[in-house]
Amino acid sequence: MRSPSHPRVGIHEFLNSLPILYPFRHGLLDTPFTLVTDTPADLARRFADGDLDIALIPSIEYGRIPGAVISPAVCIASLGKVDTVLLFSEMGIEDVETVCVDPRSSSSVAMLKIIFRERFHRDVITITGETDPAMMLRSADAGLIIGDAAFSIDREKYVTHDLGELWFQHCGRPFVHAVLCAREGQKWPQALSALAEAKDIGKSHIGLIARQTAKTHEEAERNIEYLTNRIRYDLNSDEIEGLSFFLSTAQAMGLCERSGLTFY
Repeated sequence: MRSPSHPRVGIHEFLNSLPILYPFRHGLLDTPFTLVTDTPADLARRFADGDLDIALIPSIEYGRIPGAVISPAVCIASLGKVDTVLLFSEMGIEDVETVCVDPRSSSSVAMLKIIFRERFHRDVITITGETDPAMMLRSADAGLIIGDAAFSIDREKYVTHDLGELWFQHCGRPFVHAVLCAREGQKWPQALSALAEAKDIGKSHIGLIARQTAKTHEEAERNIEYLTNRIRYDLNSDEIEGLSFFLSTAQAMGLCERSGLTFY
């Protein structure tokens, strides 16, 4: 039987989550939970199935999972260009009708559909497929790739669009890519307090994390820029406003079931 004081916590392992994981993995904090790592989409599935008590899940999935409540301890958000949510194609965006989407996420797919509907006034057909760029373009006009793999997309070879940038141009709000969720009625104060503390400690170690995850000096500098100036970890009023706008728009389009925000 699972201990009431020792929950299972799911965090993805993209570069943007490493500041949260770093303090636990390097002994800077006690870990009052069992840590589980998986892709964002699979974390959402496992949280919905009850395999995880707390999880950092794609924000759209909060609107799809009954009983999920949001902890403000940590989030993954951006304001404008984000670098790791990338639409790429061999044609202009005005000609894109189909998009092969990365199977590891769902918030980015919802964001894509909203941008095409509201900014370009047409619906785009999405196909879940590969994460290899060449394979993605065999089945669709464009590919949508998330996470660290987006760094490797050849910006000279393909026409690329940063979805974080398109989102900001559309609505002028932050985009919350992932939210930390628990389940309504369950109390995990130690775990959530530790995650909030880990966020703050990890942010103070970004230079070290960036160097440890890079093969070259240029990659290290890119990682520092990304973790410092692209990603936001605090769910403040601006992020809450952006999240509310995203979910209400998604609900109106039938992409999720609810948009009201309930906090832990």
